[in-house]
Order: sequence, then C-alpha cells, then structure tokens
Amino acid sequence: MNNRYLVREVQTKQELDEVLDVIWAANHTPYEPFIQLFFPVLGFTPAHRKAALIESKERVWKQHTSDPASHWLYAFDTVTDQAVGCVQWVISTTNPFAKGVPKLEAPWWPEGECRKFCESILNQVYKPRANWMTRPHCALNWMAVHPAHRLCGIGSLLMKAGIKKTDNLNLECWLEGSSMGKPLYEKFGFQSLLKVAFDTEVPCASDEWRKCAHEMTPAAVFAMWRPKRGLWRLENGQEVGLPWTLGAQPVLNGTSHSL
Repeated sequence: MNNRYLVREVQTKQELDEVLDVIWAANHTPYEPFIQLFFPVLGFTPAHRKAALIESKERVWKQHTSDPASHWLYAFDTVTDQAVGCVQWVISTTNPFAKGVPKLEAPWWPEGECRKFCESILNQVYKPRANWMTRPHCALNWMAVHPAHRLCGIGSLLMKAGIKKTDNLNLECWLEGSSMGKPLYEKFGFQSLLKVAFDTEVPCASDEWRKCAHEMTPAAVFAMWRPKRGLWRLENGQEVGLPWTLGAQPVLNGTSHSL
C-alpha cells in the first residue's frame, strides 16, 4: 500500500504551501483548537478564512527559511499528485535553550486578550521541553495526515523517515503529542513523561478571555521523549537516564543535521 506514497523533503514554497493545506484540513476534521491558536481566522466569512490561510503560508515559509534547524517532510500521493501528510522536525545540534526558557509570543494575533491567551497556552506547552532538553536533540513540531488519507500508513511512513535520520545523528527526540497521535509515537519508541493540562484561570478574567478559554483551550497534550536510537536500556542493562537527569551535553564535532 505504501508504494503509492513517497516521502520528500520540502525544498520550495509551493511544496510548503501544499503542506499547510494538509495541516489546515487535518486540524479542522475533526476540529483541533490548536489550529486557531497558530492560524487564527479573524472573521466568519470565506474571505476571512482565505486571508488566514494565505497569512499562515507566508509566515511558516519565512520561519522555515530563516531557521536552518527546520526540516519539513511530506508524503506525496503518486496517484493524485498531491501532498497528503507532513511532519516537521527541528534538529538542534547545540543546546537551543542555552539562554534559558524563551518567552513565546504570538504576533500573528492582534494585540489584546486573545493574543495573551494564545501566548499563555504556547508557553505552557513549551516549558517542559525548554527545561529538560538542554542539549542537542530532534523535536517533532507538527504531524498531520489529510483526512481523506488516514489509516493508509502515512503517519508511520513519515515517522520511519524521520526516525531513521535522527538515529543516524544519534540524537534524542522530543514532541508534544495529542491523544490521537500518542499510539503512533509510542510505536516508534516514544514514551509519555508528562500530561500537560492547560491552566486558563486568571484573576478577574475578562469576558474576552473567558470566551477564548471556552473556544480555544486544547485538550491535554503528552510531553513525549525518545532516548538515543530508542534504547531505553544501556548495554549493561541499566535503564537510561530520563531527560531531567541528563543535563546539557555537547554534540560531537562534524555532526550533520541534514535530512
């Protein structure tokens, strides 16, 4: 079945635009509040949605081309000539948090309570990663499969391609996954370390904040980790140390991070 699909790495904006089409379709069927946090539709008409899609494509392409650690892979359907699944790996060959836990901002939202709400959620998601992964590692940031192509092995195909490269680099892997994605990630050696349930309570919350909390609070996510090469036991039989016990570690000179 998988002979129908090929895995490629994004090289052009047109390819990444098609990847964003997959992400939008996948996160609206069923609806996932995270999509509104990252790619808000600021209105109720088809024109508003079109504008949001265009903005998201421009923003993600700019982010991707400005960050050499960003690698997008996508599954390509040889029958329909379309992208049908995607994954983004961020490959850090040095400690990406050498300056401490970053404060994430969401400038794609207009100033106001909605932006503050979005930033609150994003920083809660990111905190375990930034505290525990203070050494070279690979992070999975996005995974999506088009609704019309689910249950065709595309997620596994994308994971195999990414994991093969991360193992060649001898790096740990990290992700924040949904309950729907968790079984797939476990299949490839990830284990859940923490379940992140979002705290949306603030003193004297405004009506706008409460509306955001009602409409955009995501379901809890799982902070998941995979040790180097997926080996949870060392050669001597001892269990591998967990992320918070490993500390900052240098990377070997000459390590490549090309996918």
